[in-house]
Amino acid sequence: MALAGDHIVVKMDNSGGTLQTFPNGDIISVDIPYASDQHDVTGFGDSTHKVINGQLRAPVTIKGYVTTTASVGTHTVIRDVFQQSKQASLEVQVGNNAAPTTGDPKFSGEYYVSSYTINLNTGGAVMFTAVLNPAVGIGTGVPAWGVV
Repeated sequence: MALAGDHIVVKMDNSGGTLQTFPNGDIISVDIPYASDQHDVTGFGDSTHKVINGQLRAPVTIKGYVTTTASVGTHTVIRDVFQQSKQASLEVQVGNNAAPTTGDPKFSGEYYVSSYTINLNTGGAVMFTAVLNPAVGIGTGVPAWGVV
């Protein structure tokens, strides 16, 4: 599921572990494919295929403008987390045609940045693509949908 729009708030830990809110307009889209591996457990005598869910797959792709604002710039936060191989909390709040408020959907979890690519185009804005992979398994920090 790709999220984009005026009412998406993206927050991420900086390399010091402090949750930072990216300024409005810096993030273009957030792609959150939230799925589980499925395993076939069909028996020889079963009339239909049966599956069970296995491990969660929840990589996140963030696209946006490269900004260097002190403490909250996309490049400032993501670059340092990536280069220092730091685990970071990620939170994506989704507003319902307005800024996110209590009760609106929120996706959050603990992640490592697996790639950070800067896209340079002559005459265009400097853009980035960051891919994040879950940092933890069972317990605290598992990527999940909740509410603000």
